[in-house]
Amino acid sequence: MTHNKFSRRSFLRTTVAGSASSFSLSTWAQALASQNSPLVTGKLPALENDVKVVNTYHEIHCHGQCMLKAHVKDGRLLALTSAGDIPSKDCLASDESIGKMQRRACMKGYAERKRIYAPDRLKYPLIQTIERGNTAGFKRVSWDEALDRACDAIHKMQLRQKELGYLPIWNAGCDPLNMLGPCLSAYGHHSAGNQNDCLYNALGKGVKGHPAIDMLNSKLIIVWSADPQTTSPHLPFIMTKAREKGIPIIVIDTRYTGTVGAMATGIPGVPGWIAPRPGTDSAILVAMANTIYRRNLHNPAYLKKYTFGFFPGDSVVSASPAKSPIDGHPWKGESFTVPAGQSFVEYLDELNTLHGGEEGVLKWAEMLSGVPASTIKNLALAYGKTKPACIYSAWTAGGAQRTGNGMYFTWLMLALAAMTGNATVRGGGIGSLSPNEGLSLKLGKAPGMAHGKTFKPLLFSTHLSSQVIMTGRDSRTAEQLRDDIKLLNNIDLGQDPRLHVEMFIKGKGSGDFFNQRSAINPKLEAWKQLTSVIAYERFMSSTARFSDIIFPVVTHFEESFITGSRVKTDTNFVNQILDPMYECKTDWEINELIAKRLGLDWGRDGKTDIDVMKIQWSGAKVPEKYKELNPDFKLPSFEEMQKEANIQLYVKPEQSVIDAAKFAPGEFPTDTGRINFYSPFLAQRGRLQQKAARAQYVRPPEGIEDLLEGKKGAKGIAYSLQFTTPHMPNRSHSSFDNTTVLMDSFPHCIFINPQDAQKRGIKDGDEVYVYNDAGCIKIPAQITLRQLPGVVSIGEGAWYQPSATEKYEAWFDSDGDGVPEKHIVAVDVGGAVNTLTTDRDIGAADPVLHLQTSKSGGFAAGGNLCEVSKQKPA
Repeated sequence: MTHNKFSRRSFLRTTVAGSASSFSLSTWAQALASQNSPLVTGKLPALENDVKVVNTYHEIHCHGQCMLKAHVKDGRLLALTSAGDIPSKDCLASDESIGKMQRRACMKGYAERKRIYAPDRLKYPLIQTIERGNTAGFKRVSWDEALDRACDAIHKMQLRQKELGYLPIWNAGCDPLNMLGPCLSAYGHHSAGNQNDCLYNALGKGVKGHPAIDMLNSKLIIVWSADPQTTSPHLPFIMTKAREKGIPIIVIDTRYTGTVGAMATGIPGVPGWIAPRPGTDSAILVAMANTIYRRNLHNPAYLKKYTFGFFPGDSVVSASPAKSPIDGHPWKGESFTVPAGQSFVEYLDELNTLHGGEEGVLKWAEMLSGVPASTIKNLALAYGKTKPACIYSAWTAGGAQRTGNGMYFTWLMLALAAMTGNATVRGGGIGSLSPNEGLSLKLGKAPGMAHGKTFKPLLFSTHLSSQVIMTGRDSRTAEQLRDDIKLLNNIDLGQDPRLHVEMFIKGKGSGDFFNQRSAINPKLEAWKQLTSVIAYERFMSSTARFSDIIFPVVTHFEESFITGSRVKTDTNFVNQILDPMYECKTDWEINELIAKRLGLDWGRDGKTDIDVMKIQWSGAKVPEKYKELNPDFKLPSFEEMQKEANIQLYVKPEQSVIDAAKFAPGEFPTDTGRINFYSPFLAQRGRLQQKAARAQYVRPPEGIEDLLEGKKGAKGIAYSLQFTTPHMPNRSHSSFDNTTVLMDSFPHCIFINPQDAQKRGIKDGDEVYVYNDAGCIKIPAQITLRQLPGVVSIGEGAWYQPSATEKYEAWFDSDGDGVPEKHIVAVDVGGAVNTLTTDRDIGAADPVLHLQTSKSGGFAAGGNLCEVSKQKPA
């Protein structure tokens, strides 16, 4: 096999032929760049002699680490170019370098100028004068009036605090309120909850996956249910270098993504793209594990040394360095034995007997997934025989991790890695990638805002927030809820334990809580019960639309801070390039104004953004391991860092830091001290929604089995399609959904296979209705072979827009009794996919785990059922 050398710049051009998605990512990025500056063919032309050029980091919710050059004159942003753009005659060395990777901007970065100066940007404080959701009712008020109204609402909650023992405020970022007493807060993470629950219980607290750079040490790369061209823009470059080395790449994804088109090579007997139905990935993984076990391709010596729960009767006296998060007792010295019938081998034997042997298990996986049994077998044999082999699904991945059995999908990838000895070696991988390259610069501690005692919040599931507002309970039993609040907050909720949520306030952060965290139609019912809703927002997002008070906040171009963001190898300075526009303020300034009115000693004590950054930088420390690897490295001065805005702790592939490799066998920070195929802690906690405390396939609460069985929903309809909710290249979750240049380039639509479109009389561009028991959206159709037959996809993050004229009969449970009721709801013409999702906890659903990982509690947004038609359903 031969591989032509080509630069990253030429790679962006040549991958156009790979797929429509690749075309969009490269061509539109250049088109958007050209709005601000000419394409770079030589020396970057000066805009004007007195234009100031500032390096800054593009802080949005992705993993790209993109650096921008802001061209500013007289306090106005004239243009944005990529900090990675250099004259073509000098580009090759930098393009080819993985020593300091070029952090080039994507289309969202180039579009930021449009976003900063967008006419619909929120400019002044607003109050709602009619009913929530009616944008015509918002009225401009002064900051004093808006703050007074907000504090009046908080004072009313303080009166309720005397009755309840806590503030019935769902506090999502107004930090000073935590000094008034315990508030309410949500646990559960829509991007990584399933992944983190698995990793904590199977590997231990804080143990990360392999770094991305380590792929270059592998002999086979399997990218499973991840689209890094969209969600992790730094990864495609590393994957390109892997292709140049001749490392084969297989991409497993329900959709034909840009990653498939640009990266997938395949191997003999296994195509480059494997396309399972949503929610069936773990069935393929189980079948692969069974074949590897039957063919003796597993590593028994490694398994006995490193793992717990693989073999029947596994027993161990723990040498774990960790402690129980329940009572803090050390796990070291505690004895654990896998219960009869709960080992992984016993599970494989049961599966093998049930389906008539190895070939039968492969056929079962084919029946569920739609992937040929021969492909699954060949993939298993290739993975089992190739040493080392990398398997990854990225970090905070979407795809299969966001389905109804996403925790088990993650666990089974780790199981394959452990079976074959790939979990702790260079070139291997456990499924999850590390969010960094193994080594992170540690900043000095920023000065604290709270000058006094703060209180821990009472936690409830974000995925069942509407039910909690309506009934006071999530998926936990009354006894579990009472025990958790006693344990974590030392508050007894009594014989009828319920949480009272009477107010919501969204402070710092980019998430659209109304749009993305749970189903929309139940939330519309629940939010009617709230006495007050307050949001800090930049635009009239879905959360802002359904608020009573809106505080306008600045963009990241109007403030300064240091961030490691999501790929912690880099440390970045977000340099302020504009004065705050209109009457917008930073999140911390709004919090300080609220704190002052409430009589709280909270704030920065006059420190500016730059003062805080200097304190952090003065205490910055380089990891000792990095000093060993690169003894000549020196931290730049604060002024040098301000100018450059980016620093990378590059580690060579052959020196890649494998987090799981630093633990001696038996000394992992799990309860058993081993890599767990079975988790005694999960079993003991009793919070599992699907009851299985081991790696295995579990039937999702909604998915392909229901479709194959013709199961009817509450409306009496047997829906015939599954849907997925992929991340889209033109949005960062809900951010940028109103950025016109991106909306024009990537119109929001439903992607549907030609076979499914033809059955329904749908033509390309037709307005169609997508519906199920939860609700109905109206959206244009795009017919494409990139979709599997029987599966449609709708990009996540679009803003909810209720139709003023079209109604729909939805059926969902709003009173928590488990029985759906009929509700007449508006058809959503904005195409928010959460109109179609169902509120449910999956995986572990445990606030104790959340306190260990900060991102626990799984989300299921892919694989659910729906129908599509040109006619509006009843």
